[in-house]
Amino acid sequence: MLHSINLLRTLSCYAIAIFHIRAFVHSHSDTVRLTFSASPGFHLFLAISGFILVYITRPDDTPLNFMMKRTVRIVPIYWTATTLALLLALARPWLFHEADTSLPSIISSYLFLPHYDLGGDIQPILFVGWTLGYIMLFYLLFSLSLFVPERVQVPAAILMTICVIAGARFLPAGAYREFYGDPILLEFAMGCIMGLSLRQKAVQDFVKATPMWPIGLVGIVGFAIAMNVTLPSWGRIAVYAVSSSLVVFACAGQDLFRKPLQNEFLAMGGKISYGIFLIHPLLMTAFGVTLFAITGNDWVATILMFATVLPLSSVLAYLSFRYFETPTNTWLRKSLRLSKLPPKAAREVKAEMGPTVV
Repeated sequence: MLHSINLLRTLSCYAIAIFHIRAFVHSHSDTVRLTFSASPGFHLFLAISGFILVYITRPDDTPLNFMMKRTVRIVPIYWTATTLALLLALARPWLFHEADTSLPSIISSYLFLPHYDLGGDIQPILFVGWTLGYIMLFYLLFSLSLFVPERVQVPAAILMTICVIAGARFLPAGAYREFYGDPILLEFAMGCIMGLSLRQKAVQDFVKATPMWPIGLVGIVGFAIAMNVTLPSWGRIAVYAVSSSLVVFACAGQDLFRKPLQNEFLAMGGKISYGIFLIHPLLMTAFGVTLFAITGNDWVATILMFATVLPLSSVLAYLSFRYFETPTNTWLRKSLRLSKLPPKAAREVKAEMGPTVV
């Protein structure tokens, strides 16, 4: 079990939620100013996704089977959360005042296609869904990589990611060019590289003989630099990409080839992290508007937002995972006859690991 990676997934989603609450507070208050101005959560999210796809990909899987398994995991709750956001935007436009509720925007939101909202940002109706547009792209690239021989599947996925960035430059100016040409895609490629490196025996021997925490610490220092120093776009992405990959490498190496964390609470945190990611924008918007309206004090409203949105998002994410996501995923996999075999990478690692070290 990837307990350290699950902890990282949980922390990344909480970091994203905290960053969004901060942005909401700043847009509704002239007196409250929270010092942090960036979040590593998005960058970790993409790097983790790259590693996880390398870890779970079975080279003997079919492209369609692989794509369908990933799709049935993320689509049901995303479509549900998007529908709730759409209903709120239609009934109370001031809750999602930048959401574009036109038909093309609605279709694009459900299909993970990039488009501009009313504020000029590339965001769907449920604004956090922009990240999932990249995730669906990664799923597609990994599905396509299954057409080539096993030894080059992951390099092929990485190469296709780079080609997407380069190819987007030839598109007409607009949402597609801006979205798919964003160098943030390199963070996913870095996560893939970390996953690929951990398949190599020399790297595995290095991990078994070397404490992972200093590597993770270097990544954290990189986050601190990126969050507090003004850098050009490519420079900022480069620092985040390297920092995220180092943290992911350290956590994955600890889980796979050293003494993993033994904590079921962390495992559950990883399972509900996707729910936290999708649910917190709905609660933040509804609670935030209400709290700022009734308290009359911006600092009280801010404190209450953090005290209510984060724990309630966690509770609702747990309920969603147990009573909606898991049953839905199980039913869809059974109905579509999708494979239940564990990922080949997991089977191979389990066979090769042998005794773990501290």
